[in-house]
Amino acid sequence: MSSHDRRSAGRRRAWGRGPIILKFESLEKRELLSASQGLPDLVASSFATTSNADWNTPITASGVITNQGNAPVTTPFNVGIYASHSIRSGPYSVLLGEITIPAGLGAGQSAPFSTTLTLPTTPLPGMSPNGVVHINLKIDPEHKVHESNTLNQSMLGPGYDEAAVQITPSQPAHLVNTSIGVTSTAVNWGSSIAINAQVANEAYGNAPATREQVVLTPQGSTPGGPNDVTIGSINVPALAAWSVVNVEQSINLPATPPMLLANTQQFTLSLLPDGDYVTNPVYPHVPVGGPGIDQAAMTIAVPAGTTAPSLGALPDLAAGSVTTSANTLYWSKSFQVQTSVVNLGQAAAPEFRVRFLLVGASGDTTHALFLGDTMVSGLEPGATVPLTETFTLPLRLPAGLILDSVGIGRIAVVVDPENTLNENFKNNNTSMSGPMVLRLLGTDGKSYVPNQPAPAQLLPVVKPFVATMPRFKPVIVAGPNGSKRLFRRPPPKKNSLVHELTVFPTQLNDLLKKLV
Repeated sequence: MSSHDRRSAGRRRAWGRGPIILKFESLEKRELLSASQGLPDLVASSFATTSNADWNTPITASGVITNQGNAPVTTPFNVGIYASHSIRSGPYSVLLGEITIPAGLGAGQSAPFSTTLTLPTTPLPGMSPNGVVHINLKIDPEHKVHESNTLNQSMLGPGYDEAAVQITPSQPAHLVNTSIGVTSTAVNWGSSIAINAQVANEAYGNAPATREQVVLTPQGSTPGGPNDVTIGSINVPALAAWSVVNVEQSINLPATPPMLLANTQQFTLSLLPDGDYVTNPVYPHVPVGGPGIDQAAMTIAVPAGTTAPSLGALPDLAAGSVTTSANTLYWSKSFQVQTSVVNLGQAAAPEFRVRFLLVGASGDTTHALFLGDTMVSGLEPGATVPLTETFTLPLRLPAGLILDSVGIGRIAVVVDPENTLNENFKNNNTSMSGPMVLRLLGTDGKSYVPNQPAPAQLLPVVKPFVATMPRFKPVIVAGPNGSKRLFRRPPPKKNSLVHELTVFPTQLNDLLKKLV
């Protein structure tokens, strides 16, 4: 018989036997068989987190770890909590923390836990535009416990080992003055004035306790400019959203007019809410209401028949060079700024403030983002004080702020920004770093692209996100003794006729597909 005839006969014999059917045991049955061999079986039977939060803010996570096996756990083990863009952990997932379950969790026993975690500072790569971050559990990621079933340590689904957090930007506060009153608008230097003010929080966010500046501006100069002199402060208590508070403060005027105010007797007194830029980091703050709201006209003169005391020798504070820890800064990331302040004058300087700003490529300090202040206790003539400060760029730009350049910024250092000190010169109080690249995290989680964050907006309250069920759904099956256990259901089998035909030889399979 030729080889061709032998092959034909072999094919006829194979076809005569019919389709080859392979039978597999179900996943649940195999898991139950392995669970009955006297080993623990750890699963997350409950898990929930805070439903709404913003990046880099704390959330509360609580859950229950159950041993549904037939033996106790004899060693401590960890439960990892991850933030991910999907319902399962992946290469871009971020470990938020771990919970340690002590040894001794017996068969059928559960261990509840509750902890506070902090979300990542930036959005995760691959996140959906709906702004949902998934918090996933993974039991025993270090594989310390020998279990009967390791397929149910994660990905059981929402409510078991997965929860969703809707990213909701924090609502900002907005402090404004709604009225101002001064006991006397015509006084002498060296006397005191009483100021009554009404401060309102006209936004949905709560405002912490703040400091309101009391500023004098010579007549003819625009308030909010370089001729402003801060003569005092008013403490404003914490304000809830859409609430109002009335405050009062007595301000003692200096006996000698400040150098910037010495050539006139007519002034504009202004109140500037949030002098420490706690609720509004847009720099500078300027009065916006007008007379009777946040401004009042003042006449301040030297007492008749007297001469104001001489200012005497004065300090002269000068800002030194400004450098940063890197030439590329990343939004939402921290960095360091190094600078120095020298006293070039003939007198010691009392305590003063040094302010750090993020400005555009032009270096314009009248349109900037406040980074922070540091206080220097004082500086002797000829002395220099080095300063090294750490700041964090925001993830979102404040509403209404657009830098004068995209992807390029500079760090400005301003000595005595509120002009509380008398100095020989004021034109050397500001120094500027070189241009730096500002970058935003790319969507792949590794690269950074030249960009700037989107501006913050007042957002409505978002309902908690309800995640869809994962591909593997948790299955509750009966154990050997009637107990119920959690397992992970495999994908559904394809029982179509075409699928069954895949066990046949290719040629016959193609023929039958045409017939059916």
